[in-house]
Amino acid sequence: MSFDLHKPLPTIIKEAESIASRFKLHHVFFWVIYTIINTFFIRMGNNWSDSLLRQFPIMTSHALVVYFNMYYLVPKLLLHRQYFIYLIACLLLIGSAAFPISMLSHALIINAGIKGAVWSYFFLFLIFLSLLFSIILSMTIKLLKDYYGEQEHKKEMQQIQLQTELKYLKIQINPHFLFNSLNNVYALTLKKSELAPQMILRLSNILRYILEETSNGKVYFYEELKHLADFVEMEKMRLDSRVTVVMTMENPIKNSQIEPMLYLTLVENAFKHGAQVQLDEGWVKIVGTCLENGYRFLVENSVHSDTSRSEKGGIGLINLEKRLNLSYPNKHVLTVENSDSKYSVTLDIIF
Repeated sequence: MSFDLHKPLPTIIKEAESIASRFKLHHVFFWVIYTIINTFFIRMGNNWSDSLLRQFPIMTSHALVVYFNMYYLVPKLLLHRQYFIYLIACLLLIGSAAFPISMLSHALIINAGIKGAVWSYFFLFLIFLSLLFSIILSMTIKLLKDYYGEQEHKKEMQQIQLQTELKYLKIQINPHFLFNSLNNVYALTLKKSELAPQMILRLSNILRYILEETSNGKVYFYEELKHLADFVEMEKMRLDSRVTVVMTMENPIKNSQIEPMLYLTLVENAFKHGAQVQLDEGWVKIVGTCLENGYRFLVENSVHSDTSRSEKGGIGLINLEKRLNLSYPNKHVLTVENSDSKYSVTLDIIF
């Protein structure tokens, strides 16, 4: 298997990790490094390269002890909480391996400076400690690896959950918008209004935008505002002169992106309450302002004093808050102000 060097670096690293995991190359890398380190401390031959070759059989013996502990004693005893039995078994394993390794060391060591000490009790004790250290080191690395692997798995699952929730919330928004828009078109066609074709054209543009652009995650900010303006024009056609609409939008930062259809809920809600039949002169005000590192979106509308506070927000605002918490955690401020004559929502988003 070869690497495509034209791929992004994170992709190459992930593929390398996959290959290393498949062929257990990280185990080989560990024991090679561990052998080199031991060679610096115990010079078994007359030179460095000779010592390194003589150290490999010793480290192979360490590996046998480590893997017997890791893949037999730990699953059979430690993971079943038989701690005392595991401790005794581990000490017996080290003790039974220490003497053969001492004999192997006696056969391999030709360095006159340490050869005489091989058969001493102190050297046997050092072998015992080195085996214990190998077991502790390997278990520590495995625990850390398992811990970080579990954390990565949790992050992946959380990301999947977030994406699923976002898709669900978007699915809730789109049919609601489509249903309202089709009702508006139907009302104009009943009146045989000349505005019906224009509304159908704008609705077609918005639906194309929803189906083709918003399915891939974030969209360019200017595109979102452009199609939001189409929606406002559709509402103005439907309401004619019943509602006064003021819309002023500053151009967003170039190439800035945003989650799609966040503002639509606020604008829909404003027209819903700003065009109540009880109102003599309804109005809707929409203002977009650039911030230093984000964008402020203000929507205000007139309301009738009999409208309850729960009606002013509704399920749409609840869904909007959920989307904001998922897409912009700690990077947004949603402020709602209620009064007897005005309903105001300000949404600040930091890019």
